[in-house]
Amino acid sequence: MPISFHTSAAPARTIACGSWCAGLLARWRSRRQMQALAALEPLDRRAVLQDAGLTEGDLPALARGGHVQSLLPAALALHGLDGTTLEAEQGNVMRDLARVCMHCRKARACALLLAGGNREDHGSICPNAPTMDSLDQH
Repeated sequence: MPISFHTSAAPARTIACGSWCAGLLARWRSRRQMQALAALEPLDRRAVLQDAGLTEGDLPALARGGHVQSLLPAALALHGLDGTTLEAEQGNVMRDLARVCMHCRKARACALLLAGGNREDHGSICPNAPTMDSLDQH
C-alpha cells in the first residue's frame, strides 16, 4: 500500500509497505479513537458505548480487538453464513458475535485455522462456533 507524505524540505514521496504497515496504521487510528473516547465526559462516553452495544468494561477488549474486522467475516463464511445478510436481518446477533470475538484471546490460532479452512478445527477454539452453527442450520 503506497503512502504519501510531505515534509517542508522535500517534495511528496511515496513509500511502499505491506500488510505490516497497514496494521500499524490501523493500530494507530484505533489508539487515537480510544483516546478520543476516553476524553469524553463519562455520560457522553456511556452514551456512545451504549449506541454501539458496548459497556465501559468492554474498553480493554475493544482496544486489543482489531482482529474482529478480519477474522469474524472469515469465520462466518467458513461456517456458511453471510455477514452482510446477518447484519441486515439480525443486527443484534451480529453485534453479539462481534463482542464475543472482540473478547477472544485466541486471534492468532483463529487466523491460522481459518486459513486452513477446516470448520471443525476452527469450531474447537471459537467461542462463537455454537452460535454460528445454529444460525447455519436455520
